[in-house]
Amino acid sequence: MTAVPQLDKPGRYSAFNLGVLVCFVVLVCYLAAILGTSVVIPPQIDWTIWPGNVVLACMLLLVPRRVWPLILAAALLTFAIYDFRVGLSLRTVIFFQLSDAAETLTAALGLSYAFGGPPKLNSLKALVKYSLFAVILAPATGAIFGALTNHGEYRTGWWLAFLSQALGYLALMPAILGWASNWSTWLRAPLSRYIEGVALIAGLTVFGYSSFVAPSSIVPAVLTLVPFLIWAALRFGTTGVSSVSIAVAFLALWGAVHGRGPFVAPESTHDVPSIQVFLLFFAAPFMVLAALVEEQEQIKQELANERARLIEAQEEERTRIARELHDDICQRLATLSLKIEKVLNGGGQQKQLPVNSQLEHIRQECANLTGDVQALSHALHPSVLDNLGLATAVKSFCREISQQSGVVVSFADTNTPKSLPRDVSLSLFRVVQEALRNAVKYSGQKDFEVRLEGISGALELEVIDRGIGFDMASVKQTTGLGLTSMRERIRLVNGTIRIDSKPKIGTRIRVRVPLATQSKTLTNTLN
Repeated sequence: MTAVPQLDKPGRYSAFNLGVLVCFVVLVCYLAAILGTSVVIPPQIDWTIWPGNVVLACMLLLVPRRVWPLILAAALLTFAIYDFRVGLSLRTVIFFQLSDAAETLTAALGLSYAFGGPPKLNSLKALVKYSLFAVILAPATGAIFGALTNHGEYRTGWWLAFLSQALGYLALMPAILGWASNWSTWLRAPLSRYIEGVALIAGLTVFGYSSFVAPSSIVPAVLTLVPFLIWAALRFGTTGVSSVSIAVAFLALWGAVHGRGPFVAPESTHDVPSIQVFLLFFAAPFMVLAALVEEQEQIKQELANERARLIEAQEEERTRIARELHDDICQRLATLSLKIEKVLNGGGQQKQLPVNSQLEHIRQECANLTGDVQALSHALHPSVLDNLGLATAVKSFCREISQQSGVVVSFADTNTPKSLPRDVSLSLFRVVQEALRNAVKYSGQKDFEVRLEGISGALELEVIDRGIGFDMASVKQTTGLGLTSMRERIRLVNGTIRIDSKPKIGTRIRVRVPLATQSKTLTNTLN
């Protein structure tokens, strides 16, 4: 597919760039108009599918919004010239242009708002949002004017216009945007991927021709296309399903235009909606399947990335502990050893001090060293958590971080069970540690809240700061090790964690861990 000229920055604009862009828009829109006319079922001018608006909406999504007026004007002028060439009346051409403008702007603006740019249909939620704006709202808006080009009943004309555009947005747009966004990935794909793609296209062509174009019996052969759509969904995602669906659509329409296939009827006006509805319902389930497959793959990749980050965090923590032991504890032990040796040898440079005083200094340093080792051990695993329970351990940590950092941490405990599974207690305690340390370090505030509450069948934790906050969208793309660790710990105890934060408002971390499942699991283990 030809790439759309990129105009990312104002400094790159030039008359030549704009001229290339206009020529590209005119060429693509003119070819799309020819393609749309080739599958018009005579004698009425009822487009079963109109790819022009879909192509135009794709181009709007792929370029900066400030050049939209230029692209829209060039495309609509091209469509108008083509409409006059095929003999449409002035009234029809005017309503067609109004329909095209309303529809493409609705689709482009709606998808830009929902996705922040070209949509990526890699989850069921994304597919639902895409369908709302592109498959339902945009065609419905365009059909308001498109129905006026039909000289029959307005309701019938509206449905014809709506279905023709809905089919285009469901089957064609994901293919265009998928190929345009991932062309570099396809260029780097291995040879086996190309061979698989060619095999898919070849099989689809053979069975699609026998289903819709060949003059022989065709209805049973339609079912043979289903495996190819499943193949495309499982192996090539929504882009593959969209590409296969649009190929099937044009084969079916081509057969109907030439009087072949299952959609041939005495009155061609009855054929149009039946073809459109069939193709819509033929493509929709496989788009859902492809979105679910891509969502599962994305989840697997995210889990793999999180595990890699956790391993990295573990190695960093080990490195920190090793450095602290080597640079601090070991050095101080070596110093103590030298001091003891000097005392044994007669005092060394400290002959003027009594032996008892020297030993007292050594004892004090040993006490300090013992305290530091205990603090390090406490950071690795707090014994109070095992001995006194989660609530006491969290309260102790809040008091400790208040003393160390000069902040105020208010702690509230409501109905927290005294006895909890060890993995639940440890996971929640680590979340409190990570959340409070991040809050003290980054929030810019001195007052924080920690709440523990036992409710029916679950335990809830909240850590709140009202500091500078952060942008969740940017953090999702560069998730730190701390947030990753918290999410992974809570996931391992079947809990849920929600992090709400906005700049200049603050951050609220909410954790909910079910206790009934944990208790049942623990009981089964003991039994």
